[in-house]
Amino acid sequence: MKNKLYIKLIKVLIITTLITSCGTTHQLKNNFKKHNESSNFFKGFVLYNPATQKQIVNHNGAKFFTPASNTKIYTFYAAYRTFKDSVKSLAYYKSQDSLVIKGTADPSLLYAFESNKVLNFLKNSKDSLYMIDATIEGPAFGAGWAWGDYPYYYQPERSLFPIYGNMLTYKWDLGEIKSYPTLLKNKIKPLDSTRMRRDLRENNFYIAKNSQRTYEVPFITSNQLTADLLSDTIGKKIKLVPLKPNHHFNYIYSQRYDSLYKQMLTISDNFIAEQLMLQVGKEVSGKYSSDEGIKYAIENYLQDLPHEVRWADGSGLSRYNQFTPENTVKLLEKMYREIPREKLLDYFPVGGKSGTIKNWYANNGTPFVWAKTGTLNGVHCLSGYLITKKGTFLIFSYMNNHYSGSSSKVKKEMEVALMKIYNSY
Repeated sequence: MKNKLYIKLIKVLIITTLITSCGTTHQLKNNFKKHNESSNFFKGFVLYNPATQKQIVNHNGAKFFTPASNTKIYTFYAAYRTFKDSVKSLAYYKSQDSLVIKGTADPSLLYAFESNKVLNFLKNSKDSLYMIDATIEGPAFGAGWAWGDYPYYYQPERSLFPIYGNMLTYKWDLGEIKSYPTLLKNKIKPLDSTRMRRDLRENNFYIAKNSQRTYEVPFITSNQLTADLLSDTIGKKIKLVPLKPNHHFNYIYSQRYDSLYKQMLTISDNFIAEQLMLQVGKEVSGKYSSDEGIKYAIENYLQDLPHEVRWADGSGLSRYNQFTPENTVKLLEKMYREIPREKLLDYFPVGGKSGTIKNWYANNGTPFVWAKTGTLNGVHCLSGYLITKKGTFLIFSYMNNHYSGSSSKVKKEMEVALMKIYNSY
């Protein structure tokens, strides 16, 4: 008798669950349909169950959207497939009494990561120091970047030998200017009031006297400036020399790639994303070229995505990027099947806990969303993984383009929809 009652109870629970999830699916589809009819902006959403290999909801999943920083998911996968362990942080070779160094596009030197391995190597050298005067393939800015964003922290230049994140940080402190790095302090001009941060074509910076703000402003990169900054940091003169064919380099390895991936995805670091794509280009083509890295990744890592990949840069700053929600879900599924689950989720921002979704999807302290945001003016996207109250693992891509005003209303709608999914499936 007890067994029969237990079986009946299980059946009731299963039926109830199916009715609830079906009701939520119908409601989501109906809400998206109403949005199409009444709203003036574009929305796409795909919800996928990798266990059943079934799409639960697909609204405009095959349409192209501007992804913004959802692009970093693609950059992550390209780098993850290309590299294994540690980053080549410095190329060098010794010749008689000289130590010649060359950049490797590593973004970590004196930028939010431990840099002592490289710095101590240079400080402890008894040889004269020289730096190869070489550059990346292509311009410092990516195709489709907004030129007017040059003085803002989120758009530093790409370069072969980055240092300090290619960024000057400064503030007004007790009547004087404090800067990091200090070498550029004499380039900062205090004014009674100003909205300027930096000149367009010169490293002249500005600050309002008695400002409470900390300024983070990209500087215009050059090999001479890099040599000067590094010289000032280690207390030893570094001179520029041209690249010669007989240079055979060794490498110093420092950061593990995992630390770069986590920083890039969690706080949506554009600088790391761009430098990673330069490194991918070098590894697969011999050129420090984002274009070469992207081309190789599309042809060799992403050839099984359902739609054409329109991919322009590493960070998502470019308006030329166009991805479909179906493509992004497929890529997230590939990552889910190739990377151990705990390791994979650790790369991503966690709703209510960390990164760019720390203030959203909190769920009373119980994490349920691990996902990458993507935000530009009129663009907000969220793509990643969702674990429901019942433990069902789902993959989703939610993309919004061309809305006007603040993103807060869009985010709230997304939060409500994802909470319904959390409680229903």
